[in-house]
Amino acid sequence: METGKLGYTKKMGTAPLRVARPSYPVANADGKVQPRRPACGSSHVKDAAALTPAIVYILSGGEDREKNFFKALQSNPILASCVHVIFQSKKGQGLQPYQMEELWQKGKKSGKINVDGTEYRVSAIDRVYLVTDVDEFEPQIVKILKNKGKSDQGHWIISNPCIEIWLYYCFRADLDVRVASLRYVSRKKRSQRMKSLNHELFNGGIDPRKAFDNTRTGIANSKLHYRTGHYGIPSLFATSMHLMMEELFDFIKARGRSFEEYQEAKRKRIEAFLAGKK
Repeated sequence: METGKLGYTKKMGTAPLRVARPSYPVANADGKVQPRRPACGSSHVKDAAALTPAIVYILSGGEDREKNFFKALQSNPILASCVHVIFQSKKGQGLQPYQMEELWQKGKKSGKINVDGTEYRVSAIDRVYLVTDVDEFEPQIVKILKNKGKSDQGHWIISNPCIEIWLYYCFRADLDVRVASLRYVSRKKRSQRMKSLNHELFNGGIDPRKAFDNTRTGIANSKLHYRTGHYGIPSLFATSMHLMMEELFDFIKARGRSFEEYQEAKRKRIEAFLAGKK
């Protein structure tokens, strides 16, 4: 498939697409009636049809960082042609795990969800992700996962202590001694301290949009530290974000595009912009 052109082109035929059949049943030599089926002419060629974007519903415990991280999937023409991301959180404070689970179960029961005034049929959604930090919410997460059915379409994507550890892995593989020392910090203070460390370790902090461009690095580094404990909850300094991003990249690949194509197009735009300023 040519990655730059997703679409359907109808070629001009040189012969009728269907060979005429009698309007009455035809019996063969032993008297059995042959079924009437339209036949295609030998010169008819069927081109590949365009693939529709995968619909991905993301319920998020955070509002700003998570939304900014996924923004390229929503706005970039290459990626958005392959994956249609529906992002939902709660303005000003995000959503706690039990609130995300309630929203998802309500939508699953009614067969539809409503986000920013647009209604979507649950049956048309390809993936549902509930993205949360462990933070102080572990008791809620344990209760939800303990009672969750194996057939539930909603997949929990959990970062411990928070999504900042994922953003960190998008740039670094090793755990800085100051990050590693968070194991001695109380659970209630870990997330805030991790956010502060990202500002200390990376000049001005980590821009989630720049972290998105480093997702391949993030996936590789996240796998190095991935461990899970009870009910599959990631251990400290682990995140399951790489599992979600690999699935999203699979959707993109299946539709004839790639994350690397997005990166290359963005690099060329930046180069053209800088050349124009000289």
